Amino acid sequence: MAGEGQILRAAREEKKWSLMNTEETTKIRVRYIQALEEEDYGILPGTTYAKGYLRTYAKQLGLNPDEIIALYNESVLPEPAPVLESLPIEVKARPLWIRPVIIGSMAVLALVLVIAIASLYQTGKKVAGSSYSPSALPIAPKTETVTPAATPPVVTTPPVTNPATVVAPTQDGLTAQLVFTQDCWIEVKIDDQSPFQGLFYAGTTKELKGTNKIELVKIGNAAGLSVALNGKALPSFENGGKVVNNVILTQDTLKAL
Repeated sequence: MAGEGQILRAAREEKKWSLMNTEETTKIRVRYIQALEEEDYGILPGTTYAKGYLRTYAKQLGLNPDEIIALYNESVLPEPAPVLESLPIEVKARPLWIRPVIIGSMAVLALVLVIAIASLYQTGKKVAGSSYSPSALPIAPKTETVTPAATPPVVTTPPVTNPATVVAPTQDGLTAQLVFTQDCWIEVKIDDQSPFQGLFYAGTTKELKGTNKIELVKIGNAAGLSVALNGKALPSFENGGKVVNNVILTQDTLKAL
């Protein structure tokens, strides 16, 4: 024995660690700790686990893990390499009568092919030497295509309208187009309907339609509002930055534009 187990046990006893305390510190089970100290590596899963446990145990005890592993390598014989034995391959011998049967079958097949080729050749010669000639196919009768005479286009003459009878379209009622160039609050009353109000933002438009009267009861920030009545623009509002009240739009307003 090389003594790595005795070194580990002496270091543990010097620290006054019990086996249970050592298990809690190293996370190695007690039975494996005893195996390491007794150098009984047969109960460990393998060489890799044994070296790993030795290295961890040595570090926790403050020992040099490389020295402990070197002592372990001296005390443990190398594991023999597994020998792979090849399984014997059984070669099945064919019966002696199989080869003549195969050769005979191939000869029969070749003979059948020769007879078939000769039959096709004789049939082709008979067809080529026969005096049969197929009758000509009937020719379809010629058909004459008759092109109809061109029909002269029909020219329609629009009815003549007397200019005196044409009446220009008229627009009934009032239509006010509101264009808001700035944010503007407005209250509107159309004819005898109840007034309504709202806040309109810059870049929006509003169309108002009435029969006799469209009244802009109150306009906040009137400078941001442009009004056109039946397509005719109204003058800009005076003191537009303030509130403007009672702007009445009627047919008389339209005639004055």
